[in-house]
Amino acid sequence: MVQYKSAALTLLLSSTSSAIHLGSNSCALLFPHPTRHTHKRIQSVHSPSNSRRYSAVPYDDRHSSASSEQPPTPGAAMQLVESQIDSLLPNPVDDDEAVESLLAKKEERIQARRNSQQTSYFRSYRVTLPIVRAIPRQSAQQTGDVNGQEKSEEALASLVAKGQEIAIQNTVGMSLRQVYAGKRLSELALDVDTLRFQSFVDELQGRTVLESEGENGERNQNLSGGAIQVLQNSALETIRDTFDGVLVSSVAKGGLAWEAGVRAGDVLIATSATIGNKLWPKSTLDGVRSAISSRKVLSPTMDFEFRRLGVHEGTEQLNNIDSFELTLSRPIGINVEDTDDGYVTITGISSKASSVVTDNLRIGDRVVSVESSLGNKMWQVYNTDGLISAVTSRLPGQSVRIGFERAEETKDAATDTTQFSISGLSSLPRDVLSDAVDGFRIAKEKVTTSTATSSQVLQQQALKSGNQSASQKMLLSRSRDLLRTYIARNEATAERAVPVKVADRVLEAVMEASAALDGRTLTLIMTAYNICDNSEKAIQTFEEVFGLSGDGSEKEVYKTHGGKLFADITALNVFSISALLRAHANRGDYESSMRVLAAMEGRADFSVNGRKALSWSGKGDPLNMLPDTRVYNIALAAAAKRGTKEGLLAAIEIFDSMPDPSLDNPPFGVPAKNLVTYNTMIDAYAIQGRYQEANDVFKALKKSKLRPDQITFTTLIKASIKGGSLDRALDLLDDMKWVGIQPDLVTYNSVIEALCNTNRLYEAKDLVNEMERTKVKPDSMTYVLLMKGLLKANKPGPCLTLFESAFADRRTTALTENVQLYTTAITAAAALGDHERALELVTRMNSAGVKPNKKTLTALMGACISGKQYDAAVDIYSKIKNPDSYAISVGLQALCYAGKFDAALELITDQKSGQKKLTGKQVMAGYNTLIMRTLEAGAFSDARNALTGLLSAGYIPSKTTYRSMLEGLNLRSDIATSRNRSNSKGSSQVPNATFQFLLFVLDSLENRKLTIDSSFYAATLILGAQNGALDKRIAYLMSQARRNGREKEISLPDNEATELVQTHIKWEELLLNYSTYKEELGSKLQLPFIRVSSNDFGRVLAAEQAVTYQASGRR
Repeated sequence: MVQYKSAALTLLLSSTSSAIHLGSNSCALLFPHPTRHTHKRIQSVHSPSNSRRYSAVPYDDRHSSASSEQPPTPGAAMQLVESQIDSLLPNPVDDDEAVESLLAKKEERIQARRNSQQTSYFRSYRVTLPIVRAIPRQSAQQTGDVNGQEKSEEALASLVAKGQEIAIQNTVGMSLRQVYAGKRLSELALDVDTLRFQSFVDELQGRTVLESEGENGERNQNLSGGAIQVLQNSALETIRDTFDGVLVSSVAKGGLAWEAGVRAGDVLIATSATIGNKLWPKSTLDGVRSAISSRKVLSPTMDFEFRRLGVHEGTEQLNNIDSFELTLSRPIGINVEDTDDGYVTITGISSKASSVVTDNLRIGDRVVSVESSLGNKMWQVYNTDGLISAVTSRLPGQSVRIGFERAEETKDAATDTTQFSISGLSSLPRDVLSDAVDGFRIAKEKVTTSTATSSQVLQQQALKSGNQSASQKMLLSRSRDLLRTYIARNEATAERAVPVKVADRVLEAVMEASAALDGRTLTLIMTAYNICDNSEKAIQTFEEVFGLSGDGSEKEVYKTHGGKLFADITALNVFSISALLRAHANRGDYESSMRVLAAMEGRADFSVNGRKALSWSGKGDPLNMLPDTRVYNIALAAAAKRGTKEGLLAAIEIFDSMPDPSLDNPPFGVPAKNLVTYNTMIDAYAIQGRYQEANDVFKALKKSKLRPDQITFTTLIKASIKGGSLDRALDLLDDMKWVGIQPDLVTYNSVIEALCNTNRLYEAKDLVNEMERTKVKPDSMTYVLLMKGLLKANKPGPCLTLFESAFADRRTTALTENVQLYTTAITAAAALGDHERALELVTRMNSAGVKPNKKTLTALMGACISGKQYDAAVDIYSKIKNPDSYAISVGLQALCYAGKFDAALELITDQKSGQKKLTGKQVMAGYNTLIMRTLEAGAFSDARNALTGLLSAGYIPSKTTYRSMLEGLNLRSDIATSRNRSNSKGSSQVPNATFQFLLFVLDSLENRKLTIDSSFYAATLILGAQNGALDKRIAYLMSQARRNGREKEISLPDNEATELVQTHIKWEELLLNYSTYKEELGSKLQLPFIRVSSNDFGRVLAAEQAVTYQASGRR
């Protein structure tokens, strides 16, 4: 007995010593119990009390710990040995008793092995399978730059091509079917992966049915992505007629269930409980589904216990034992377990094991012998302790020879399945699936018929079944990873063009692979479009995929891709519809949002603006189609964002339709309000500036026992500011702090903006100081608001000083590296007329890596105009790509001041209708500037074209227009000022072209029957009086025409003719041809009518008195 104990201790000491001195490079991968010193480097697998499992040491953890751990001292080594002895022998016993116990246990396992070899009719076994699918890790290449997208696509295609095996390894690949008394099978089977019920056709769709396996269980690896084994009639014959339970209907080859040894026809006995490792019997599919659903919330894995049915007498045995030996080196990389049949069985293989292990071993193989340490003798292995002792006693680098057994399934009636390829039916033998149960044989005929139909019919069947190939599933998985990466990057950097490009590429790849989009992928695609403000593409994608109108109506949808883009039926769910509603909310389209809500609820009688909704009931996932509170909140936000009275009424309707939060709310029906609902409704009132109604919602929020948050108070403050009560907003800010809610940056910026807009700059500065005291750091927007407030207060100098102070302070230097701050500073420089300072700011901006935008260049144009650098301003305008309305307005000024009148007229002519970028007010301002600058330059022809264009576009000259013409001609409308100006110029006279242009203006206004501004009319008469001669005579006739009215005869004093000539003439024509008209028309003449505004009528009378013509003594 002492010799046995000495040998055991020697093995233990040798194992521990090698582990200590070799550290993490120890060649032992198998340990019975992790000690306190090594628990971070060993994974233990929990098991029931009747079995022991041992797990391989993870490679990554072992290598990472090697650099941190140092070889222990001999004293520490002895302590480690003692601790391991204590862990192995927690209850010390007598030596003789220990040896006898070991021998008894060995004899017990030998007998168990003999019993398992003698009874093979029914064999129970347990497997552990994952019930929560793992998300593939994202490769580093996917996080690369957008410029490398082509390279990423090549890598993605290569990964999809090589990812068949990985995809299958992450799938259970097993369907269960109910068997009723009388050996009757249920019509639907439960897919363990998706927990969805599917028919026989669904199980066969797109799959290859296995014939048999080769010697090593490998056959046609190129078909392993869709190969399955189906239930056979011979398996049903082995069960009793009274049997009522669950058995395996089909198993996908290469899946986790297949690798664990599960086969079609095995009976499911029990599954894991929701909590713990206890097994509970199962006899119905509903029970299995419920157990998996509840278990996956707490654990990613689940234990299944199956019973393998035997065969009848007269047939070959179920198990044909295949023995083989392998020479392996540590670390081996396998997990082993003592099973009840007396064997040591492989339960897991590390992904980093050597190729010798992965190519020759598989889960379920038995370890039956191991080479002795001395000599070449093979010792039988009856438990894991002996195996561990034999392997760990080897020196580092020393190989060990291990014997294995594999229970091969023979080709008998229970496993004789034949190959069935849907893609090649013409070459199949006639007896395909001849022994399969009736359901599969009938399904085969349906699948055969569907194969002969068009590809669109196959797509519809794929939509119903939800089955896709492994490559298609891998493509969707990698696409989701790409979308998540670039969506997150867009939120951080606001690179709005990138997610759209990624979504477009994903759709192209999905169509090329003929893959059906699932709900998660489709939702991510639509989200990528939404965050880039491309709602139209999101709606178009939804319509293309489902063939349903995105506005929820009965409108027919045109598919631009010809049906190549489609989705699983379950993809139409609350998540994808939420993305659709988000697209409508971005556009403020509450009508479509309300119709979509009605479509989800199946209310086909609902209509908005005369357009009825189409019920979507039965068109999507029945378990995820009812709208929840989030869906209602998105529709509410769409109505609130509309910003109109109709939108507010729609928001009130949605808000009132939702019940208040309460424990008594029914589980179905319209969802109850939550905090987001109240905040959104308050914001709807805030947009309209209706503080009282917003405050009523706030009071209702407090009554509902919901606690207001920062968003609630911030929105209410905005409502008060929009309603015109800034002081009340400041009181709300104090109330917010009093109830213990710390204002955030958005709250402070909202109040600071209101204070700056009302020129209360000192209070705004106090709020900034308060932010610093409460550790709320101001951001770049805070400085932008302060600088804009200073500009609005006509303080450009302090505005620039504030910018330079923030730039000089190292704590805020990073904040100044913002395009808005630089743009505001350049605008301040423009207000000071310091174009050199503006150019210097642009240089600093480029050095800081801040790219100027349209507003920056527009501000720089203004600075150049202020500094009279007109050509530089024109050059800057030419560099702006796709300018906005304000940039066009400033660019038009630059062209006018630079004397480029033709280009300015062409630019404003393109915008004159107001149907492009410029508003009507901006068009008028452009015409006024152009007319004034052309008149200042004496370019009367260009001034005529500008005025003609203004009138032909349908605009009416404003007071600013008349003022611009007078300023351009340097004219005054009062006599005293005109006399002073005339005296200051001495004998010089205003050129006749000026008076002629004024007459052209009068004629142009008369053509439109427009009223003339009194100041402009008075200035025209005064100019005529100053010019004298014919100009004064024409001015006199103008005064008479205004007094006597239109269509009235005016007698010329030097012609006594009484003949009335009905000839329509114009003032400019009369000026140029007065002598001709005088002789041809005689003493009577019809003059144009003049309409003058009644404003400042005293000035009009004074001007007319200056041109009174004395008939006596004149011809």
